[in-house]
Amino acid sequence: MSSEPDDTGTLDRPTFRGCVFCYSAEWAYYGAKKAARSVSATDT
Repeated sequence: MSSEPDDTGTLDRPTFRGCVFCYSAEWAYYGAKKAARSVSATDT
């Protein structure tokens, strides 16, 4: 589904472990890290 290559080897997608609140928090953290990396990658 992603059109850009995955060069962020350390950014693994969160896996559901049974806790909905923990899963939501992990996705929020994942999104924040991915956004920060994309911003720093496009910094000129």
